Formats: sequence, structure tokens, C-alpha cells
Amino acid sequence: MIQAIIFDCFGVIITDALEQLIVKAEAQDPNIRGQIVDLIHASNRGLVDPFESSTQVGKLLGMTYEEYRAAIQEGEIKDPDMIAWIKELRKSYKTALLSNIGRGSMSRRFTDDELQELFDVVATSGDLGMAKPDYEIYEYTAQQLGLEPEQCVFIDDRERHCAGAKAAGMHTILYETLPQAKADLKKILAK
Repeated sequence: MIQAIIFDCFGVIITDALEQLIVKAEAQDPNIRGQIVDLIHASNRGLVDPFESSTQVGKLLGMTYEEYRAAIQEGEIKDPDMIAWIKELRKSYKTALLSNIGRGSMSRRFTDDELQELFDVVATSGDLGMAKPDYEIYEYTAQQLGLEPEQCVFIDDRERHCAGAKAAGMHTILYETLPQAKADLKKILAK
């Protein structure tokens, strides 16, 4: 029986501003994605300081650190309809946020009060030293919820992250739109 819904952050709750910057930069340099992804992965796992990672990513994008941070901040928009859905789900299910993000970086996106209102558990890769799609982070999140992975549904906009959750035993929804995610969750809960 499903007892928890676990949400990715970027591309699900908040617009993925970095992805938008990468797509734009790829028009000039098709190889830039790999370099940026490597830097972000190192930061997400806590292996590289977030400031250093952001500085290097900014350079790759032809921006200063300040310009890069401003572009990210302006491009990250919380989806109020998604947040309302999470609040509604939390009345009947445990909820968690599972995100690949640098150490301490979630506090720039949400206040402590917002996180406590929305989620029973917040699991961030930079703080844990493990990242999606590694199965350990999904198991960790389920354990923090006091559940088995099979009792959880994981929602993410990246197929490889859903594949990692599935390998850990979770039900998954590949997020495209909010109506689609709601319909997919309804089907899973009906089983």
C-alpha cells in the first residue's frame, strides 16, 4: 500500500533554470552539456564546493559567478499548483523532497517553514554525499519516512532518476505536466 509521495525539486516543483541555460549554450557548443553536468554532479555529491562549481559553470556559459547566480535565481519559479497539490496529498500521505542539489543550496529556494509545511523528509544529495540515480539515496529517503521503498511513489522529470527509484523498489511517475502526474498517481493508488 502506498504511504508516501516523494518529489524531485527542479523540473517538478521549481522550473529547471540550469537546463534552460544549458540548452541555450548547446547551440554554440554541443559538448558543453557534459562539462557542466560533470561539475554539477560533483557539487551535488558534496565533492566540490557549490561556489566553486557555480563559478566554473558560469565560466563555461560565458558568465561571471554573479551573472550565473542571477540567471538561475530569475529562472527558478515555484509552481503554485504543484505546491497546492503537495499540501493536499500531505493530508493523506507522507511527503518527501528528494533533490540533487549542492550542500546547503535548498535554503536559497525554500524557507525552513516552507519545507516543514510541505515535507516530512527533505533529502538533498550535497548534504548526504549520494545522488540520484544511485539506489542508496532512494532507500535512505524511504527509511527516513519509516517506510519500505515499495510503499513510496517517486515523481521526477528525468527518466534515469525514475529508473534509479524503480531499481530501488519504488513506484515512479515520469513528470511531464501536473495533470499527467495527477492522473498517473491516481492509477497507481487505484491498484
